[in-house]
Amino acid sequence: MKPRNYDYYLIIITTLILFGIGAVSLYGITYYNYLAVDAQWTQTAQYSQYIDEMNLYIYPFLVLLLISLGLCIPKRLFEQETMIKSSALVLGITIILTIFSGLETGLGFILVAMTAVQAIVLILTIKKSRTIRFEKEGYIVRLGSSLLHLGVVILIFNFVNFQDSPYHLLIFWSGMVLITSGNIFSFYPEKVSSLFPQE
Repeated sequence: MKPRNYDYYLIIITTLILFGIGAVSLYGITYYNYLAVDAQWTQTAQYSQYIDEMNLYIYPFLVLLLISLGLCIPKRLFEQETMIKSSALVLGITIILTIFSGLETGLGFILVAMTAVQAIVLILTIKKSRTIRFEKEGYIVRLGSSLLHLGVVILIFNFVNFQDSPYHLLIFWSGMVLITSGNIFSFYPEKVSSLFPQE
């Protein structure tokens, strides 16, 4: 498979996954509004059932999204064949943990793995390491891409593992800052460069 074909299919798969997440979210909102006719329904067992059902629907898409990110970012560090094998290994461990320890444990593992990879990529990008490869040239664009991907993983991590944590909002806004910065750096590299001139 040629690299351009690989990248093309990866984009298509990621787009379909995001569409699936959007569809589940739309269904969840519609269903919530339907049940909200009874103002007290959130105090009943039906609300807990609703939350469990929505999580069950969205988790597979989150796993697929993390896998697609895992196939995207590590290719900057590893050769394609090595990257595919390592991603398959991570997916296998995730499935085993999910079967024996539950969805949150499985997702927790893959999120830790993806967060570590994204953080490594970001650090190497900041250091301008030549060991990582990007589709587009330019330090600011590369930095933006790294920030954006790390932010997405942090938001998913926060959603899955830190909903009841006192640091929930802090982690959420940290992810949002990374995503917003990543978008600005990626789409407006010239303006960012003018603010931080390179020597």
